[in-house]
Amino acid sequence: QIGLIVKPIHLFLNFQLIIYHFNFWRIFSHAFFFGQIGLKAFFYIFFFSRYSKALESYSFQGKKEDYLYLLIFGNSIMLLFKIFIVEAQFLGPAITNMVVYLWGKKNAQQQINLINILHIRGSSLPFVLTLSSLLLKQKTLKLDIIGIIAGHLYYYLEEIYPRLIGGQKVLKTPFFF
Repeated sequence: QIGLIVKPIHLFLNFQLIIYHFNFWRIFSHAFFFGQIGLKAFFYIFFFSRYSKALESYSFQGKKEDYLYLLIFGNSIMLLFKIFIVEAQFLGPAITNMVVYLWGKKNAQQQINLINILHIRGSSLPFVLTLSSLLLKQKTLKLDIIGIIAGHLYYYLEEIYPRLIGGQKVLKTPFFF
């Protein structure tokens, strides 16, 4: 059956299918599925596209290959966590929270108005989103936390650690990007 919509069963992360059936696209496709069509998926897509665009336009301006490397690095870290969190078949919420976390670190003092009710700083946004997952009893809480951890690891290796060791970059985008 040919259809315009790709079914989640063809995207989810399954190491057995990757190794034994050569479904290599699953290494990346799982990171861009945000859940069944609905309000929750809409918000994840909105936050991913908005803050991804902001990062790419300002922090990674003229360095699109570095942004791609960020996404691949984050996906790799999340794949390691997948070993311990069996129920994580789709990591779209995690990659969204990673992008939001990095945007928040780079725009820590920027004020954000959430639904005209809550005013927070940029650095608080990923934690507010994670708290909302907790309060709404979403199944994505672990994924949100994984995203924050992956984002923090990237931020630490890209921004903090090089300053500690005298400016030498640890993460370098490979030349083939």
